[in-house]
Amino acid sequence: MFYIFIIALVSVIALLVNMYYTRKRKKLIISLWDREEKFDHTQNFHETYKHFYENAKGKKENSPVVDDITWHDLNMTKIFNTINYTFTSIGEELLYYRLKAAHEPHLFKEKQIEKISRNKEYRMRLSLILSALGKAPYANSSKYIYSKPDYSFNRIYILLGLLPIAGLAIIGLSLQIGLGLFFISMLVNCFLFYINRTKNEAEYESLFYCLTIILTSRNIAKLNNDKNFLKKTSKLKSAPFISILLLKDDPTGTNLILQILTLLKSILLIDYFVFHYTVYLINSNNQSYELAWRKTAEIDLFYSIALWRKTLPYYCLPEYSDNDSLTIDDGYHPLVSNPIGNDFEFTQNILLTGSNASGKSTFIKTIALNILFSQALNTSTSRRICLTRGVVYSSMAMSDDIEKGQSYFLSEIKALKRIFDRRNDNKDMLMYVFLDEIFKGTNTMERVAAAESVLNYLNHCSNTKIMAATHDIELTGVLADKYKNYHFREQIVEDEINFDFTIKEGASNTRNAIELLRITDFPKKVYQDAVDKAQQLSNS
Repeated sequence: MFYIFIIALVSVIALLVNMYYTRKRKKLIISLWDREEKFDHTQNFHETYKHFYENAKGKKENSPVVDDITWHDLNMTKIFNTINYTFTSIGEELLYYRLKAAHEPHLFKEKQIEKISRNKEYRMRLSLILSALGKAPYANSSKYIYSKPDYSFNRIYILLGLLPIAGLAIIGLSLQIGLGLFFISMLVNCFLFYINRTKNEAEYESLFYCLTIILTSRNIAKLNNDKNFLKKTSKLKSAPFISILLLKDDPTGTNLILQILTLLKSILLIDYFVFHYTVYLINSNNQSYELAWRKTAEIDLFYSIALWRKTLPYYCLPEYSDNDSLTIDDGYHPLVSNPIGNDFEFTQNILLTGSNASGKSTFIKTIALNILFSQALNTSTSRRICLTRGVVYSSMAMSDDIEKGQSYFLSEIKALKRIFDRRNDNKDMLMYVFLDEIFKGTNTMERVAAAESVLNYLNHCSNTKIMAATHDIELTGVLADKYKNYHFREQIVEDEINFDFTIKEGASNTRNAIELLRITDFPKKVYQDAVDKAQQLSNS
């Protein structure tokens, strides 16, 4: 009796501790919105948020997307992490997919996003449902949308699962035989349990997460009073009845109740049966599962968009036209603190000049990002944007590749060539091309000649909008009849450099680079020699 009392006491204490942390976690979740914080700050170093994109891409191998070079140029990994306020793995997978395939027509339910933003009670309840699903970074749940899992069920496991129960039943007739059968079968089953979990750990994780997705999707449908969805997924409604079996092991060993449940599951081989039942459930109801996956991921994405918008100084919903142009009012870069907005009309090809740090590269990225944001997230970091749908390609932040023995110049050549190839492969699609410091890795004479040739060629390509930044003022003259000139300017006032980061029409005519030698206290001879040499070159 004493031991039963101790076990009961420990169980009650464990239950109370669990209730305390559950309540604490609930308070944390419902306060995330007001604190503008993410549910899970753990960074996904293995980048498993790419699962859905990679699974879907298999069906669209030649479809243009934001490729790796453009993704790197625009610092999209940091952008992704900034926007990612999702609660679930599938929410962040869908976010990544939409950013990569921004040009595709995506579904947006602004009324749903507005409801999340304005209705606190609804938002709290939704947050708790989504957080219960949470993130399982190694779970590749979307692959079952595109292929059916095929795992044969071994009927011997039914007998093995029943043996411990039979052993307990026999104890009343023969204590020795009953206990012997129970302990032997328990040891065998525990061994098989952990062998199966180790061998198929990724599949177990994925399929069990699938089951929780189904449960979550129906809970969200009940919250939204979506009877049509509940009807379409009615064959999946058995998921809640086995979801209680999906409690994970407690690696800390502090949750006694969870440890006992895990032991029971291993003795009765419950995970094996749940695993194969889930395979059957998904295979038999593939379309319903896909609907459940997409609906859950979608509303999690909408929550993320809503909270991201809340953190912005201002934003707008995009407008679209068919005249291959872009107009933006007060557009700004989302990663810049205290940004300065710029008005701009991208009606013809652009050549952008100005000194370093004046704002050229940031402006180029601002325009490129707003094209992506508008199409992928129905959001623009501006007060107004009207654009034509299209794909974005860039060549900006090239670098030497030591491992490949590849120079900066060769890296840039390959980056530009892939734009030419993509242009030729998809002639009917509008392509926005952004170039920064074209052919920076070679000498001035060849750089200007090659840049002029490339920009002339691209100018004659149909369905192509080009914005190129350069320090080569020579290009502004030779391309004046094809490219409209804009520039950013700085001023030196009392030996202080001031940037207004505001775009201006025309080519840059300031020559402040040499003045920086004086301001930063270089030897006077260095400064004067530079002034004299510049004067000689300008007169020649």
